Amino acid sequence: MFHRNNTYSHRTFIDERRRMKKLLVTVQLEMDVPDTWNLVEHPDDVQAIKLEDGRFMYMSFLPMFTTDANAGAEWSSECTDAFSDEILDMVADEEVLMKFES
Repeated sequence: MFHRNNTYSHRTFIDERRRMKKLLVTVQLEMDVPDTWNLVEHPDDVQAIKLEDGRFMYMSFLPMFTTDANAGAEWSSECTDAFSDEILDMVADEEVLMKFES
């Protein structure tokens, strides 16, 4: 549905379809990281990486978008905050496990 300011509401479109299906996404990363990075349990009850500058980094998925249907398309994580919120609302469960290999 278009609102008065001519913006499209993705939530309205999704709610009107009412037909949803389960999407399972598996992402596995292998990264070479500095020896100064450490895995810690953050007080927010999440496993995080403590960086050498004192910041904590949590690894999660990042939706990427393009309008180009051709090979070599440029992808970006840029989208409206509203659409990003809708994508996050669709996530029923997320499991993140990080470990260092010996």
